[in-house]
Amino acid sequence: MRWRCATVLLLVAFAAMPQVSWAERAVVLVTHKDNLIEEISTLEIRKAYLGISVTIDGQTVRAYRLANDDELNQIFMQSVMAMSERSYERRLLSFVLKFGRPRPIEVGSPSELSDSIDANRNSIGYMWKQDAEADSRLQIIKVLWQEF
Repeated sequence: MRWRCATVLLLVAFAAMPQVSWAERAVVLVTHKDNLIEEISTLEIRKAYLGISVTIDGQTVRAYRLANDDELNQIFMQSVMAMSERSYERRLLSFVLKFGRPRPIEVGSPSELSDSIDANRNSIGYMWKQDAEADSRLQIIKVLWQEF
């Protein structure tokens, strides 16, 4: 009898809890809302974030990174770049020294990323989906990672 009572109480407690939508937690690739980039491959994203010139529809794409969000960067490195942050930094340094390729521009906050993309409309950046949806100057090009 006690077991049933405890089970019922537990089910009632779970039903009363607010529902959290974990499926909405995602990392997205964004660009300016007026940019004509509709599709970009993962390989092109990797190239852009390694400083390799990427041209889509006659536009040279410039990459921006959010520097202060460790979880976001770790997800991006694992899911898109397929390397650790340390390996990425070594590869970037190698490309800068060997070929003089520019590093992606690092910004400190989602609003700074939005401002940078607004100023340079041929650019891309990655951020949390809820931050991208909250900014009317941005459009989401691609979902890079989504938590299930």
